[in-house]
Amino acid sequence: MTPIQAIRAKCLDCCCGQANEVKLCTAIRCPLWPFRLGKNPNIRPREYTEEQREAMRQRLKKAMEAKNGQQANGQAND
Repeated sequence: MTPIQAIRAKCLDCCCGQANEVKLCTAIRCPLWPFRLGKNPNIRPREYTEEQREAMRQRLKKAMEAKNGQQANGQAND
């Protein structure tokens, strides 16, 4: 269990297992409050440029082709 998952479990326990109550929690002075939804509020999703996305697509495509080629070779040898 990760620390964020443990915090989420503690918040659910505090709210008698009611996920909606965790979401509506008013105990904002609780040190766990920002993490109650099971996410770290300090980590923002990374934003990629279109060029970076295309480069990632190409790397993934190349890796998948290599994996499929290895599987085909492995099946032919069996």
